[in-house]
Amino acid sequence: MDNVYRRTQILEIVSTEPVLTQAQLRRKLAQRGVHVTQATVSRDLEELGLAKTREGYRLPEARIPPSAPSHANLATILKEFVRDVRKAGNLVVVRTHPGTAHTIGVALDSAPWPEIAGTVAGDDTIFVATDSVREASRLRKKLMEQLAE
Repeated sequence: MDNVYRRTQILEIVSTEPVLTQAQLRRKLAQRGVHVTQATVSRDLEELGLAKTREGYRLPEARIPPSAPSHANLATILKEFVRDVRKAGNLVVVRTHPGTAHTIGVALDSAPWPEIAGTVAGDDTIFVATDSVREASRLRKKLMEQLAE
C-alpha cells in the first residue's frame, strides 16, 4: 500500500467524520483495509499538516482565519497529491492522484488567494475558475511555486 493512497484515506476520513485520537484513526483506516502502525499514522498526520482540535483532527485552513493562512500545509498537500497544473483560458486545470481532487479543492477554496473564484472537483481533476486569463496565469504560477518549494 503506498503513501498516497493511505494519506488520501486519512484526508477523506478526517474531512467527513470526527476523529479524536490516532487510535481511532487507525481503526477507521483498518475498516477500509489500511493497516498501519501508530508511528505511521503520527508521521502521516504531521506530513499532511493536520492539527488536533477539540472537534478532532482537521486541516489547519479550516480553523485559521483567512488573514493567517498556512502556506506550508497547503504546499505539503499540493506536493503530495498534484500531478499536473495547466491553464485553459480563465481556468486552471489541476490533475491529481485518483480520489484526491476533492481534498485539494477544499484546500484551494480555503486559501486566501484572490485569483480563485471557485473550484469544481471530480475524482482526479479540479477546475479552478478565475475572473480572467491573466488571473489564471497568475494562479498557475502561484501553484507551480508551491509545488517547487
